[in-house]
Amino acid sequence: MRMGASYLYAIVPTAERVIFDVAGVDDDLGEVYSLPHHDLAAVVSCSPLENFRGLKRDKAVRYLVAHQRVVEAVMQAFPLLPVKFGTVLPDEAWVRRLLTQGETLFRTTLEKFAGREQIEVVILWNLADVFREIGQEESIGQLEAQVAARPPEETLGQRVAIGQMVKASLERRREALQERLLPSLREVTLDLVVNPPMDDSMVANVALLVDEAGREALDQRLELLDEAFEGRLLFRCVGPLPPYSFATLEAQVPSFDAVDEARRRLGLGETTTPREIRKAYRLLAGRLHPDHNPEDPEAETRMGELIQAYRLLTALADSQALEEDHMPCSFNREAVERTLLIAIQ
Repeated sequence: MRMGASYLYAIVPTAERVIFDVAGVDDDLGEVYSLPHHDLAAVVSCSPLENFRGLKRDKAVRYLVAHQRVVEAVMQAFPLLPVKFGTVLPDEAWVRRLLTQGETLFRTTLEKFAGREQIEVVILWNLADVFREIGQEESIGQLEAQVAARPPEETLGQRVAIGQMVKASLERRREALQERLLPSLREVTLDLVVNPPMDDSMVANVALLVDEAGREALDQRLELLDEAFEGRLLFRCVGPLPPYSFATLEAQVPSFDAVDEARRRLGLGETTTPREIRKAYRLLAGRLHPDHNPEDPEAETRMGELIQAYRLLTALADSQALEEDHMPCSFNREAVERTLLIAIQ
């Protein structure tokens, strides 16, 4: 680990250096503080790692909990743009570079989400009751009766079929409930993101963007839904939270070798434009797509490499354009090594 590496939590609108009374991702490496540039600042601490990818689950969860704890503590003092978990820059100079390069984007995003917060709503059902109802479906009941009358070793195929039928019925019931619930929630929120259910006990797992008036309207709507379903569903709310699901900053230092390989793969020079990048990609994609090369076992691999190259060069071009609109993008070493890949996801 380089002691100068900076771990990022959020971007906040302040010109002051602020020390936050909260432990960072590593208690042993000092304070969590804001590093200002003009009227914006990055909330950072020293980083215990240079790379958070590939961690074992228990260690990753520990760091993630610490990351969220800091972001939620900062949220009590400032509106913020959250930064993706695991974002590390080499030192404070790179953090200042981030603030300089992304200044306009960050300010615009903070203004867009001012006064807004994320509420997560998890809707649960009684799984035992649901499975009992599914077991009463005629097609499943008939097959279960057939299986029960025969030795287990003779009914493996039927038991697999029953499992598939139960799963399909469960999903149909979940989709039907979501079709009733989600439009009702959308009516009282500014935006809504549907996340995958974490297990069969969940009917829906949604992130909602609300303002102050919307929070009150959401509470009222959840009460009405609870009454409409007569307690058969359980509604759990978590929040207020930063707008993780609607605007999260991703930033990383690009590898010149990776960029150089990507632009050679697309047959581009060291200076080009976004339009030329798209044109080169479409031309090569037309030639390399697996549908056009059905007998080539490497076609899918080459197409995947082409897509990755295109995405990298596009991200670099977009990041360079943050500082000067419509500028040609440069892939020479000097330009690449002073550009951060920045995106709001």
